[in-house]
Amino acid sequence: MAASTDERADAPPKGPDAERAHPLPNEGIDNRPDLPPILWLGLPLASVALRLLTPLLGEERWLRLMTEETGVIEILMVVLLLPAAAIGVLIFRRRRELPRRVGWLMLAGGLAALFFAGEEASWGQHWLRFPTPEVWAKLNRQRELNLHNTHNIFNNVLRQTMMAATVVGGIILPLALHRRLARPEAPKSVWYWLIPNCRLLLISAMAVLLRLPDRLEHVLHAPPDDSYLGRAIFRASGEFKEYCFAVVILFYLLSVYLRMGKKSRKQSASP
Repeated sequence: MAASTDERADAPPKGPDAERAHPLPNEGIDNRPDLPPILWLGLPLASVALRLLTPLLGEERWLRLMTEETGVIEILMVVLLLPAAAIGVLIFRRRRELPRRVGWLMLAGGLAALFFAGEEASWGQHWLRFPTPEVWAKLNRQRELNLHNTHNIFNNVLRQTMMAATVVGGIILPLALHRRLARPEAPKSVWYWLIPNCRLLLISAMAVLLRLPDRLEHVLHAPPDDSYLGRAIFRASGEFKEYCFAVVILFYLLSVYLRMGKKSRKQSASP
């Protein structure tokens, strides 16, 4: 009788007590939904394949697809940035679920995405083919209806700012603060929502590495422009880098939105 009592005492606990006695492997780690691998891994790899395979189509087709204003890269940027702008607005509408001021910053990110998309399409001029007002055409280097071709601050300065944000926010901080941002109490902090997580590492690294062809071209003997390496590596690197920036913006805002989770009924009923 005593032996059976000892066996019951030594038996592993069952039910809720078992979970407390044997915590799950992921307990203590933030397990909120986030970008699926088909996005954070699949889209960058598909983008690399697009860059490496399109030069095989020949010079004329490659130019039409990768460099023209109505080419694949320009269209994809707008297609990625418009949803990013909408996601920024959706996050703002649920700003009361986030730490103070985070919702306003996400709205600013959405507006930045909208501005980026509008500038890339010259606010619809590339597709609708309407003429540029003569007054504005005199101010624009390419006689287009956009700001980034009017002054250096709307082109190089903004591009360098985005590059710095990608290096610091997309690579350095996610690696340095990965463990801290994975803690279960992290969502209470503003930084959990402002600092991207490691799912942005791959596309951020791609955007940074695309600076190398421009740097190497001045140091090394670059291959001919009409060669495969010339088209795949050295030419149109600026356009592809801007495309990567568009993906970074979309991934950043979408990651925040997904980590917010579904809105509860109680929250939906609140004003």
